[in-house]
Amino acid sequence: MPTPLRRARTAVSAIFFVHGAIFASWAARVPAVQDELTLSAGVLGLVLAGPGLGALAGSQAGGLLVRRLGSRTVSALAPVVLCLPLGLVPTAHSAWSLMAVLLLLGAADGCTSVAMNAQAVSVQQRYGRAVLNSMHAIRSIGAVAGGLAGVATASLNMPLTAQFVSMAVLLAVVSAVAACGLQPDVEHATRTPPSDQATAADGSVDGPAEAAGHGPKGRLTVPLLALMTFLAALVEDAPASWSGVYLRHVGADAAMAAAGYAAFSAGSVVTRLFNDWLVDRLGWVRLIRIGTLCCAAALTAALLLGQPGVTLAALVVAGAGISAVFPGAFTAAGALPDSARVMGHVGFAGNLGWLLVSPIIGGLSTLVGLPTALGLLAVAAAIIAGLAPVTCAVAPVRAQERQVVP
Repeated sequence: MPTPLRRARTAVSAIFFVHGAIFASWAARVPAVQDELTLSAGVLGLVLAGPGLGALAGSQAGGLLVRRLGSRTVSALAPVVLCLPLGLVPTAHSAWSLMAVLLLLGAADGCTSVAMNAQAVSVQQRYGRAVLNSMHAIRSIGAVAGGLAGVATASLNMPLTAQFVSMAVLLAVVSAVAACGLQPDVEHATRTPPSDQATAADGSVDGPAEAAGHGPKGRLTVPLLALMTFLAALVEDAPASWSGVYLRHVGADAAMAAAGYAAFSAGSVVTRLFNDWLVDRLGWVRLIRIGTLCCAAALTAALLLGQPGVTLAALVVAGAGISAVFPGAFTAAGALPDSARVMGHVGFAGNLGWLLVSPIIGGLSTLVGLPTALGLLAVAAAIIAGLAPVTCAVAPVRAQERQVVP
């Protein structure tokens, strides 16, 4: 195994870890920040929209910066910048100053997400096999670590300033060290040889121009990838806010309700550790299609049966089933011409879903009830299964660009 390639994979994985840990460090101490600033629930809800709004702009900026500077440069700088607003959180002395800091946090988060996924796809192309799923698993592990760090500091009554500043400095150092192992992007201009073909969703065979995003079918690739990531964000982010609420709705006690999001996350993280192996055997299309159909079936069963135990099991299956969608979408985006711009669009769509999921579910539940509103997630998963063939945009890597790693 080439040592620089192994080092690059480790470096990108470290940045994924940092990305997950930073936001989780903030999220774990939201109640303490609310108490310190004496924010009402309504004002807090408005302030908490800041990261989502910032991420929309950050994902677009990330695409432009990666296009101009390359993913190695942006992946080296963006995580360090991301640590800055985390350290600034304690300096906010009003709702509006806190929202300004969170807008910056969200913008840096969105930019980092696009850059690190672009660098990860570049490393994956050099490997000649799937490795992106494991990196997304490491991001989730980073989120768990950041959340546990927040719990530990809260239990020790550590001041908010000490926690946020120490975490920001530590994670900035990790990011700076990881930057040393990043590699230049794989060039895309000649990656698809003239003899290569891609199978379309209807079973027909398109030439390389269609598969690469040109021609009447190829022009739909980018919007369909964006739609896929938007729907995946709805399914992935809804359990954070609504799994506990639904479990209480069907009679679960407080402990079981609190376990809802943990069950979903556990299914997602564990499955992502194996998804790279599955991609090499099933391909992205079949893996995403099987997974999302299982996700849709599990969520439907949970909503129809309304039993706490069934719901917890369904959340594990749902987390596992949806886990390959984001890595598959970014892999497909990375194979297209002008991949940095496409990844910016994919990141924007995912962040838009993250921003809108709670208002959508909340509004629908007011009109039709919570179980029916949550049925939207099962529908979204089923639609993703139908969109899975869009990942056929992934073009084969030319032999001279591959460094096949066992």
